Amino acid sequence: MQDVSRIELSPGVGLTCIQTKKFKSSFWSLRLILPLKKETAAFNAVLPRVLRRGTVHYPTMEQLSAALDELYGGVIEPTVTKRGEVQSFGFVATFLDDGLVPDDLPLLDRAARMMGDLLLRPATKNGRLRNDYVVSERKNLMDDIRSSVNDKRQYARQRLTEEMCAGEAYGVDRLGDLSSAKKIGVVKLTQHYRQVLSTARVEAYYCGSADPKRVEQAWREALMELPRSNERCELSTDWRKTAGDEVRRVTEHLDVTQGKLVMGFRTGCTLNSMGYPAMVVANAIFGGLPTSKLFQNVRERLSLCYYASSVTDKHKGLLFVQSGMKFEDFEQAETEILAQLEAVREGDFSESDLQAAKDAVSSTFRTILDSQSAQEDYWLSQAVSELKLTPQEISSALEHVTREDAMRSASQWKLDTVYYLKGLEQPAVETAQVEIAEEEVQA
Repeated sequence: MQDVSRIELSPGVGLTCIQTKKFKSSFWSLRLILPLKKETAAFNAVLPRVLRRGTVHYPTMEQLSAALDELYGGVIEPTVTKRGEVQSFGFVATFLDDGLVPDDLPLLDRAARMMGDLLLRPATKNGRLRNDYVVSERKNLMDDIRSSVNDKRQYARQRLTEEMCAGEAYGVDRLGDLSSAKKIGVVKLTQHYRQVLSTARVEAYYCGSADPKRVEQAWREALMELPRSNERCELSTDWRKTAGDEVRRVTEHLDVTQGKLVMGFRTGCTLNSMGYPAMVVANAIFGGLPTSKLFQNVRERLSLCYYASSVTDKHKGLLFVQSGMKFEDFEQAETEILAQLEAVREGDFSESDLQAAKDAVSSTFRTILDSQSAQEDYWLSQAVSELKLTPQEISSALEHVTREDAMRSASQWKLDTVYYLKGLEQPAVETAQVEIAEEEVQA
């Protein structure tokens, strides 16, 4: 059993505490949350990397690592994620659970203090963040941005997102872009850091056996120097945009031997919508599981794709079909993918298919309780969406989805953008060629 409590430490600063004796470690996170913007995404992404390099008391990584070793091998890592049109960045950490250490060692308080020090008392020089840390982590960030093209599956999904959501905040990558990263300097980043402390929403998290009152007190003391502010931003995601009457098609040529086809749909449904459980089940039937129509028909029966699956973004209300195939199979694969979606819309699936989908997705939510990091991710999403539903409550709602509910949800998905990644047409070409065309959707 576990007990979940949530309190507001101060305006715009929340704490989610999960008390459980299920694990031998405690899991912590401290996240700053801001609207996702092209101008600031790279600055936000590099900031926790720089702060993680050292604190006032432990100014080098060697000293910081030694201090963590004294806390029974505690681990703290920088993190940056994207939730719809919201960017979350900060730290995640694991420590030995408080119930397994001697009573005279205040591990809980020291762990919280370490997290607070990283955020509020970083290593500085002449009143600024350390220039050598900024330069080093800027380079690392730029290398990570450049390397995204190496994973062609991930790259294709990101390119589809950029094209589909051009002009929308969702089109911005969680790490930002190279042009913005190049502008990161010690003066600008220090100014940005100070502004963030006063304007970002702050989410603290703890999962372990300690009493919630002790956890609350430890976090209050650790964040005592956090500026009190009534200017912390409101968070929201603009998901109401609908697909146009025409499907946008984007073709890109790179030096690849396997083609990638990514299709983006607008669903009109998010985590906050009444129809969210139905969308989860419908997606499972369509392409979210090994038993799905995309896997069983497009991949297995017709052998059109090396892989074919679908995934939703619950904050933005989008659905993506991702597939890899031979270049000559693009047209047939796309036609068959849309045919499988039509089959879901028409209810062309058995009761056993429906039940298998419901069982699988319900189990996914129930097993969140078996992982501390999965629980942190879940409750962060709930906080961003301003919801308080437990995994068990969502699991129960999924089990009550009917055939008609799934059909109705799938009927609302509208194709917006299609992205094709093909091989180089001319060996001499050194850079990616992008062709953009629009054509009407055939009835």
